[in-house]
Formats: sequence, C-alpha cells, structure tokens
Amino acid sequence: MKKYNFGKDEDYLLAHNCLGITTYEDLENAEQYVFIIRSLQVENGTYVLDSFTMNSLQNLHRHLFRDIYDFAGDIRSVQLAKGTTQFCQFQYIAAISSDIFTKIAAEKNWSTVEEAAKKLAYYKAELNMLHPFREGNGRAIRIFIQYYAKSKGYDWQYANIDSQEYMLAMIASVHNSTKLQRLFFKTLVKL
Repeated sequence: MKKYNFGKDEDYLLAHNCLGITTYEDLENAEQYVFIIRSLQVENGTYVLDSFTMNSLQNLHRHLFRDIYDFAGDIRSVQLAKGTTQFCQFQYIAAISSDIFTKIAAEKNWSTVEEAAKKLAYYKAELNMLHPFREGNGRAIRIFIQYYAKSKGYDWQYANIDSQEYMLAMIASVHNSTKLQRLFFKTLVKL
C-alpha cells in the first residue's frame, strides 16, 4: 500500500494495530472491514456527529478506526507526504486547524448550491492538506464534510462520484479546488 513516504509506514501500522495482525495485506483487509462497520454506524445514526470542531473530527476518527489502530483519534507526530504532496508539518497542525475550524464555526447558511460547493471544496481541500492523522484521513474527512454539508442543508451524494475523477480533483485541490468544486456542485442536493 505504501501510502506515505515518511519511512516505515507499513511497519508502524502493523506494530500499532489492535488485532495482532502480522501481514500488511491482512491489516488492509481488516481495516476496510472495520471502517465499513463503523461508517455504517455513522450513517444509521448510532454514532452522531453533532458538532464541527477539531475535537469532533478527532472523535469521529477514533470511532471509525479504534478497533484497528491504537492511535485512532490522535494527532500525528510525524511528517507525511504522498508523492510530491507534503502535508501540514505536524508541529503546525494545532495552529492551522484552529484557523480552519474558526472559519467553519463562523459560516453562515449557504443560499445556493454554487456557494455550498465552493465552501465545501475549500474546507475539504484544507482539511486534506492538514492531514491530522497517521492513517484514515481521507475517509474521516469525507464523512466529516458530508455531515457538515447536512448541517448546512445539503446532501452530498458522494457515492455518485467516479472514484478516479474524485482522486484527480483531490490531487488538483492542493493548488486549485476548482475541479473539486465542480464535483461538489454535481453531487449536492438541497435538503
């Protein structure tokens, strides 16, 4: 899988899994299974995301991955990069997340799908670059943004997005969130 290029990521994940799994292939399968179960709990309301703060993102991450990783919900203490993308340096996560979540808290209601798409693309890109966790950032942030959209009166129909198109839009959002904004626009429905 080698998602990040900070070193021995596979060794770290194997050493810190809660199930005693010894091969990366088995860990990857277990992680996927656990995530599906925990994300369904969010979807069916067993786990409720009722605020949109850094703490609530950490709690969501902990919920989604607590059965598989002992570091679930913990802010990372290593540098992360994927390909040529360098994510937020870990020592700045607290300060930058404070800025992001202050903006989220100050958001007024959005009057149009265009405005919602623009704002959601911005926050999705910013949280992705923050990349606060050692593993599971994309999935936790996606669910967080989905429920943030609902709190503002929009249903983000993520399942309707082509995965390759989504990946390319996320990569492009490092410098420009226009493609991501277009994806949100096509998949947002006013509630």
